[in-house]
Amino acid sequence: MKKRGKKTKVSDLLKTPSPIASPTESSPKSAIFTRAASTSKGVKRVAAALATGTSPPRSNQRAPNNISDLKSLASSSIDELKRRIDRSHSQIFKDLEASHSRLHKRFKMQSQGCQQAMDEAEKDYKKLSERITESREAMKASYEEFMAEAQATASRACKTSIAELSQKFDKAIDSIRNRHGISSN
Repeated sequence: MKKRGKKTKVSDLLKTPSPIASPTESSPKSAIFTRAASTSKGVKRVAAALATGTSPPRSNQRAPNNISDLKSLASSSIDELKRRIDRSHSQIFKDLEASHSRLHKRFKMQSQGCQQAMDEAEKDYKKLSERITESREAMKASYEEFMAEAQATASRACKTSIAELSQKFDKAIDSIRNRHGISSN
């Protein structure tokens, strides 16, 4: 059970298809070019040029009659395709270089901004560190002064307390002696 279909003649294979019968797009969509075309104006221009820059219709040329005509037709088509690819590659390369240049400038500006921010932060850190050091020294001096004053006050209080206690003790002893009739020597 063979399927029988329409037999294709060799002469049909050698005929050049008309431009009307060719698909509307000259090449399949590539994810790389589709994505790049949506992000880059230059690539959009190249894609538009490729879409509209199809080769002129070959209705004025006659169909190749022999292999050498077919080879020359294929060779000229390949050469034209190579030229178109080279043009599109050169345009893409120019756009890529321009994009690289813009990115390099942006990176340079951002790194300069970061450096300035780091310098300002370092200055602020030094100022804050100096303030903390000054405050610590002032607190230390204040604490030493407070401790010296507290020790002097405590010492005076102790001396006063000892003198008062000594006087009270002497009065208590005199009072006991007077009660018991003991004379002080």
